[in-house]
Formats: sequence, structure tokens, C-alpha cells
Amino acid sequence: MNMNERHGDGRRPEEDAYERQQRLEVILHELRTSLTTIRGWAELPLQGLSDDPELMVRALRRIQDEADHMHEAVQQVSPRADASWVRPLDAEPVDLRDVADEAVADLGLLDPERPIARENSGRATLVADNRMLRHAIRNLLGNALRHTPAGSPVTVAVRGPAAGSGGQQHVELSVSDQGPGMSPRDIARLTSPRSADGRIELGGGGLGLSIVRRVVERHGGEVSVRSAPDRGTTVTVTLPTVSVSSGN
Repeated sequence: MNMNERHGDGRRPEEDAYERQQRLEVILHELRTSLTTIRGWAELPLQGLSDDPELMVRALRRIQDEADHMHEAVQQVSPRADASWVRPLDAEPVDLRDVADEAVADLGLLDPERPIARENSGRATLVADNRMLRHAIRNLLGNALRHTPAGSPVTVAVRGPAAGSGGQQHVELSVSDQGPGMSPRDIARLTSPRSADGRIELGGGGLGLSIVRRVVERHGGEVSVRSAPDRGTTVTVTLPTVSVSSGN
């Protein structure tokens, strides 16, 4: 088959190669993130904190959760997988405030000198894939820590519920930093993940945010960025809520 021929589904061989490369980039990013989290929680006994039974139980649960996530990620390496490689959503009632607290706890282990403030406003329960949402928020918070100076404060705020367009209720989570900020061009690049040929751009510093965007869009939500040079950056995730009792 030459490069101009197509498969039965209309896809060219080079498109398959691109999708495989894209998938591997995301998987490697997720594996690195999980390994970093596992190392952070595993080092607690070495810090003289093993006398706290509740903390040790929490650490073991986080290590197990991350190991499970890594196992799932490895299953996606098959070269036969296509653009729909992302696993189906495992929806359940989730409190976005708990997701934020867990992400802050993970990152607090990795950068204990970083001031990370938490703000809550209203109840923030939705039906979502808990594990997928946790990793998206952690990627979002990790981006803020990586792209700002050491010791620069970060704020994680959860708000909800509020009425959106058409009366649909939604909740929000935002991560705000006081870093160097971004130019309008950088914002446009990060908030427009698809290039002219429809491919999702996952390279460079936007990889973490691209993962966040993919997860949020699968939940029917949106990601927005507000920033300016030398004035910090705020990334906001907006997610629709549904009836926890009905699961609709």
C-alpha cells in the first residue's frame, strides 16, 4: 500500500502513524505523572511519618490508584488502537472539591515549599469518571507548578452549582497562578488544540493542558484560559452537573 492509498475506513497510513505517536505521547506523559506521584507518597516513611496510621493508609491507597492507572495506560499501547483509544467513561457521583483536595495533596508532596491555597464556594457534585477527572485536574495543577517560579503561590478554587446556557447547571474548577503569564498568541495556541487538518496538537508545553481538554470535553465541559504577560494565568474547567439520583 502506498501513502496515497486508504484503509477501508478512509484513513491513510500516515494518519494511523500520527495517531499512534499521539497516543504514545499522552501515555508516556501519564506514566511519568503517575510514577512521580507514587514516588512522593512512597517516600513518606523515609520522612519519619510512618507512625501516622491514617496517613500511611492514605499513601497506600494513592499508590494503588496510580498503579491501576498505569496498568490501564499500558493497555492502550496496542498499535491496533485508533483515535477512539480512550477508555469508556466509568461515571459515578463525584465531589469536585474532593478531587481538588487530592490533587493539592499530591502536588504538595512534590513541592512542599509551594503555597497552594484552596477555595470552595457551594456544593460541587457531578456524575463523572472519578479517576479520569483526578488525572485531568492534577495535570492542570502540575502545569501551574512547572511554569511558575519556585515559591510562587497557586490557588485552586471550586465553584458551583451555577446556571449556564439553556439553564444547564454546571460546576467550575479554576487554577490561578502569579507566574509570567501568556501572550494572546500563546493562549490561542493552547485553547485551539486542533490544527488545520483536524489533528490534536499535543506536543511541547501544551501536552498537559491538551490532556485536560480531552477529558473535560468527553464529559461535555469546556476549558478556558485567562492570562496576560506578568499578570499570571487562570485556567478554568467548566463541567455540567446531572442528577446524581438519576444519573442522566
